[in-house]
Amino acid sequence: MAQFQLDPFQKKSIELTKSQNSVIVSAPTGSGKTLIAERLIEDCIEKNKGIIYTAPIKALSNQKFRDFGKKYPDKVGIVTGDVSINRDAPILIMTTEIFRNAIMVNPEEFKKINWVIFDEIHYLDDIERGTVWEEAIILLPPNMKMLALSATIPNSKEFSGWLKKIHRHPIKVVIENKRPVPLHFFFQCDNGIFTNFKRLKQAPSFSKKINYRSYKEEYRSSRPNKIKTLIKYIRKNKAYPSIYFSFSRRRCEELACELSSLSLINEKDRADIENMFDKLIKKYDTSSSPHINNLRPLLRKGIAYHHAGLLPTVKEIIEQLFTTGLIRLIFTTETFALGINMPVKSVIFDSLSKFYGRYHHYLKTRDFYQMAGRAGRRGIDKEGFVYSRINPSHIDQLSLEKIIYGSYEPIKSQLNSCYATILNLWSQMAENIYQIYPKSLHYYQSKPWPQKKMIENIKSKVLLLKKLGYIAKEGLTPKAQLASNIYSFELAIGELFQQNYLDRLTSKELFVLIVALVHEPRKGQRRPKLDKKTKKIERETNKIIRKIQRAERKHRIYPPSKKFFFHLTQPAQLWFEGAQFHKLTQNSRIDEGTIVRYFRMALQVLRQLRKAEQINQPLKNNISDCIRKTKRDVIDAENQLRQEI
Repeated sequence: MAQFQLDPFQKKSIELTKSQNSVIVSAPTGSGKTLIAERLIEDCIEKNKGIIYTAPIKALSNQKFRDFGKKYPDKVGIVTGDVSINRDAPILIMTTEIFRNAIMVNPEEFKKINWVIFDEIHYLDDIERGTVWEEAIILLPPNMKMLALSATIPNSKEFSGWLKKIHRHPIKVVIENKRPVPLHFFFQCDNGIFTNFKRLKQAPSFSKKINYRSYKEEYRSSRPNKIKTLIKYIRKNKAYPSIYFSFSRRRCEELACELSSLSLINEKDRADIENMFDKLIKKYDTSSSPHINNLRPLLRKGIAYHHAGLLPTVKEIIEQLFTTGLIRLIFTTETFALGINMPVKSVIFDSLSKFYGRYHHYLKTRDFYQMAGRAGRRGIDKEGFVYSRINPSHIDQLSLEKIIYGSYEPIKSQLNSCYATILNLWSQMAENIYQIYPKSLHYYQSKPWPQKKMIENIKSKVLLLKKLGYIAKEGLTPKAQLASNIYSFELAIGELFQQNYLDRLTSKELFVLIVALVHEPRKGQRRPKLDKKTKKIERETNKIIRKIQRAERKHRIYPPSKKFFFHLTQPAQLWFEGAQFHKLTQNSRIDEGTIVRYFRMALQVLRQLRKAEQINQPLKNNISDCIRKTKRDVIDAENQLRQEI
């Protein structure tokens, strides 16, 4: 970015931060918001001031740690659920959740920090993670100013109005609606390529209203879209490199394999990519992953796939290869679009609908442009190209037009404070806890009825915590003090602790139990047969969860505390016993990346437990043994990150 002349919105934002204003920057994906953050970091280093950089996911946090670490050696640290490196550094990278937890428990730790950067702040609207962002802003230490970066915020006036009400520093808003590299939209329908929406509307199967009951008969005369037709068109028009977004891991792999007969690179590029691939495999010791053999013939054609089911080290290899430009086409899921700096000439959408946590729906306009915005490399391309594959049975003209040409959705509060938040606030405020809610975006945006409903929700959780013995007249009970540090799994851990259940387990059984606590099986995933001891643990833990959920239903608390899922028992047992990682997936249909993710989550919970004062020494010893035997090889996230520096 350094070689580009600063755009007016970038100049204005940088000047405002230098004048000690908090700043909200709303600009399209790919417009250069990160440069503003980089200039602020440079300014903080020059003035010897501390700064926090928060990101919504660990992958983005890791990337920022690597990028800033190269620029400012020994001045950058990172703290996520998996990793803690150089925690006292003046530039500290954190996931937003870890930052929220830290300022809630120990705000004094941030006395010397002058700034926090909230990257992708529109995540405040995310139904699952939005609460974390909102609480972090509400609880922000008074000495900290903020730089908030976001894709376009249509209700920026409302959003800034809320911040001005609760934030102690002057807040300025900078809005940029124009992309430096304009996007041009193409559509594949009836196996033809349409160069604009007007022409698409004339496509035979898209121009008429379809009676979905008799759809098969009506659609039989049309031609289905073929991926080779589209890719050959992109190749002919030299629109590489390209990112192909699919919302299914399996489909990413299947589509890549379907194109294995096409070659998108020449002999020299083929030799270069194979040579680099082999070096990276050796560096990260990933030769045993079955995906290595699947990827090699694809990479020789300039094609790859990338998704959360891959080992983190395999994902890192693909990302490094992609940045060289040798990969012309990558099939990937949406997380590839989230902040990770991988710009391309064109973006392809396999579908324009996805699963939004609880329901399947057409893409939000904001989500569409978060991904489409990767198209068009600043300083390289005059325009970016976005290709949408259209199946008239899956989307109608009005819905398609709304996605692409509609307004961005406004940011709305998704506040739903968890038990740990309530316990931590109760320890500081007791009955005054309800004074926090009027500071929320939810309160600012809501009419009286939703406000009343939210207050009732908080009161219901407090009543439940009192009934279950977490809150007493004198304050938090020991099990509450423990539970207040275990976000997302508070009541399960609290009840296990109260019953001394964890003390009765071996370290191997403890690992199996905590993996079952954090694991969330994918739809249709079957639980394998369990040994007698694990079946007994499953019965006993289910009994505990049913008791919690009954109490939650009685108090109308939703969503309920999650169950224990023992689907990863066999891999967990093998790993604890010292098996090599590839042995875990030989007889399992579970993705490698899924196993790594949940084992790392389990380690995070175990570390939190070990730090708790309420845990006795014998159990701490057991936990330490458990961590020692399982934090190794690909599960050791910190070691992997150090390798990448």
